[in-house]
Amino acid sequence: MPARGSRQHIRYWVIVAALANAGGQVAAEAAATADVGHPTFASPHANPIAVNGDYVYVANTPADTVDVIDRATRRIVRRINVGVDPVSVAVRPDGREVWVANHVSDSVSVVDADPASRTFHQVLATVQALTAGTLATGFDEPAGIAFASNAKAYVALSSSNRIAVVDVVARRVTGHLPIRAQDPRAIAVRGDRLYVVPFESNNQSQLSGCRPEDVGGEGCTFDAVEHVFSNNNVLSTHYDADIVKNPELPDRDLFVFDTRTDRLLETVDTLGTLLYGLAVDSAGRVYIAQTDARNVDNGLAGTAKHGLAEMENRAFLNQITKVDCRRGCSEAAFYDLEPRPPSHPKPGMALATPFGIAVSPDDRLLVATAAGSNKLFTMSLGSGRVLGRVDVGAAPRGVALVADENGRARRAWVLNAVANTVSVVHLVPP
Repeated sequence: MPARGSRQHIRYWVIVAALANAGGQVAAEAAATADVGHPTFASPHANPIAVNGDYVYVANTPADTVDVIDRATRRIVRRINVGVDPVSVAVRPDGREVWVANHVSDSVSVVDADPASRTFHQVLATVQALTAGTLATGFDEPAGIAFASNAKAYVALSSSNRIAVVDVVARRVTGHLPIRAQDPRAIAVRGDRLYVVPFESNNQSQLSGCRPEDVGGEGCTFDAVEHVFSNNNVLSTHYDADIVKNPELPDRDLFVFDTRTDRLLETVDTLGTLLYGLAVDSAGRVYIAQTDARNVDNGLAGTAKHGLAEMENRAFLNQITKVDCRRGCSEAAFYDLEPRPPSHPKPGMALATPFGIAVSPDDRLLVATAAGSNKLFTMSLGSGRVLGRVDVGAAPRGVALVADENGRARRAWVLNAVANTVSVVHLVPP
């Protein structure tokens, strides 16, 4: 029986499927998976699980399949071969197709999701962009997928810092949106807006070499002559160099486009360092699952504060960040998931590496995963307060919600990427 927890507002239900196991058997607990496929810990997951009607579609990354789970029986009913390293799953607005981004194959697999179709749960087409007569691709390492309509989709091309615009009917790339930041992965469409966050953002910190006479001045952190030219080494042994913040460095974190014109409307700066997940409520408030590096906090040269010991082994802050984009994106609000250093979370209460994120249709509840702590947690959208948390499988990276007729989130389906399992969690509304 599931354990109730009125204080936590969520309760764990059961781990329903060890994805690498053949035969569609339900697993009662997270078991060791068979030797199949390739490791998943380095794959850039971006919304790798989705609910559509009676089924849950989940990227079985090491097996290069999308696995279909029957929501009622909680059994794997179909395993669909797609490309290499599937990392993202998106449902077309009318529910008749499921698109899968294959990160290593440089492709998107289009799966028939219409139960009345003769090709139900088969791959209908593959979206690519190969240069004629060559093996060169203009569809490099796709990650997140978002639909603007049944006729138009966007795909994040992570390694080329672009968003591909795709004609859904023709299965053809029709254009690109440049992203002036590193490694866009998570994307979302809400209303007539496309929201994009780059994974490898920065925090305006720098380690900059200068002439000997300029060291110690603004933006100058080490003697470049001594430690680059004379010793032919970026930093000589046992040399302490400051890390400083330079507000002149670009730090673009959130991009907002008009889906009707594909015009860039706004760019929001200085949100976080590693941006993992993205969700948007019905009013246009954006929520980002992120970590913010504390490398600037490790002191100045000569103060002996240059290691993890002095930083209390807290290299990152784990946060959910809110940006109100209802009438132009306003200043961000940062919700810390753990006590600020030098305080530490109590045993079992850490929420490290917030990753997958979703907002309930009634705009009251945020549900997210803490991939580094193997937890699912809930947060009040009104107060930003963490309401509850529960252990799931190893490295949960994706979450998909099932809501009731009033828009209240009732179930959360969670992909545990390293365990290669799926969990379902019962949600108790606050």
